[in-house]
Amino acid sequence: QRRSLAKYDTSRAVPDSVVQAALESAILAPNHFLTEPWRFYQCGEATREKLCALNEDKRAMFEGVPGWMIVTVSTEYDDAGLISTKKGLEDHAAVSCAIQNMMLSFSDDGIGSKWMTGALGIAPEAILGAVGADAAEERFMGAIWYGYPAKPLDPDSKAPPRKLGLDGVLKTLP
Repeated sequence: QRRSLAKYDTSRAVPDSVVQAALESAILAPNHFLTEPWRFYQCGEATREKLCALNEDKRAMFEGVPGWMIVTVSTEYDDAGLISTKKGLEDHAAVSCAIQNMMLSFSDDGIGSKWMTGALGIAPEAILGAVGADAAEERFMGAIWYGYPAKPLDPDSKAPPRKLGLDGVLKTLP
């Protein structure tokens, strides 16, 4: 079962073949308009240093993450630069599915991951600049942290119970 992971073994690099397999899974996500709106930026050491420098208060936490993948959506935007068109909303959903596929693939290979967005404490525009993304064409969807777990995962662990539970979100219709 996939779980968000915050503590990584920084002494072990994730093999490129595992990252490649996760990305291959990501791009199989459903995409209504077949626009393939996902963009992935695999961050090397120099880019991770740029990201750390954008929030010195979180540097120690950031440096404890061996793998960083910045994910953006490339789609059409309205006149205000927002993703509010039908196609834009569909593309945003497709990139979310791609991220989930990537994280599930990592999990299958024993790699932990965590989808980070606002908790990074960095303006999305600064992140786009650090990775060389075109802010006119792309919007930040998140940083996917990944790496080997710092300690073995408990195979019997369960996700925390959801507030609403299945009964709170499912309506069975006649």
